Amino acid sequence: MKLLITLIAFNILLNLGCNNSNMNCSKFKKGKFIYFNKTENKFDKNHIAIRTINKQIFIDSKKGDTLTYSLKWTSSCEYELIFKSSNTKKEGIVKIGDTVQVIIEPIDNLIFNYISIIKKNGLEHEFKGKMKKIE
Repeated sequence: MKLLITLIAFNILLNLGCNNSNMNCSKFKKGKFIYFNKTENKFDKNHIAIRTINKQIFIDSKKGDTLTYSLKWTSSCEYELIFKSSNTKKEGIVKIGDTVQVIIEPIDNLIFNYISIIKKNGLEHEFKGKMKKIE
C-alpha cells in the first residue's frame, strides 16, 4: 500500500513538473531568436530565426542565406518544420519538402534547448542546440 501511495505521489509531482514546462513553451511560439554558437561560447546575432505561429525563417546574415519553413505545432513544446524555400544554391542534409521534428525545453523565460530530428533514407540525424529570444 505504501508503494502504491508513493507511486501515485511521484506521478502527480512528475505531471505537475511537465505541465509547468509545457506552459513555458508558449512564449517561444512567436518571436525573433538567435542561436548559441558552441565554438565561440556565445549567442550569435548573425544566425537568426524569425518565427510566426505557422512559419519560420532562418537568416544567416554573414552569408546572406535565407531559408523558409512552414511550421506546425504538434504539442506544447514540439513542432514540425517543412522546408519550403531557400536562396542558397547548396543543399545540405535537409532538402526542399523535408520535414524536421523539433523538441524544445525551456531553460528560463528567454532561452531554450532544442533537438532537431530529421529522418531520411532509413537514417535519423539529430542536432542539438540552444536559442535565445530577443524580440
